[in-house]
Amino acid sequence: MTLLGALCLSSAVAGAPNKGSTITVQVMSTKLMKSPGFLGASIATVVRGDLLTFEEAQKDWYRVTKDGKSGWINKVSVVERKLALSSKPGGGTGGLSEDEVALAGRGFSPEVEQEYRKRNPNLDFSHIDHIQTLQVEPEALAKFAAEGKIGGGK
Repeated sequence: MTLLGALCLSSAVAGAPNKGSTITVQVMSTKLMKSPGFLGASIATVVRGDLLTFEEAQKDWYRVTKDGKSGWINKVSVVERKLALSSKPGGGTGGLSEDEVALAGRGFSPEVEQEYRKRNPNLDFSHIDHIQTLQVEPEALAKFAAEGKIGGGK
């Protein structure tokens, strides 16, 4: 029975960084959560390039510390190396904005947008531009899910 418990524990944290090691935020922006999950209270916002100290793993979530605050972050939001913050492949400055780099990562470059606007001259993009500026706090999202009894909300 002890062997089975050890195997389950090791599989839950397989591939996790070593305790005390430094990991880097690789997404543009995300929240450190109070508990391991996407819904609920957040304790801080971290941005691409922020360095975090790894404490422990729980399935797909890492408990980390930053500036004395301890919270949880999904493992897909971090890497175990320092990131070279650049918009140009191979490093250096490429003259691109953070938004352009993010859009290019999703296959939507300024050239693609320009071509799409050219093919669809009567479309109004102002609503999309506005939506891209909106941010929903995890607490508000959790409340919405709970009230609507969706996504595991109770």
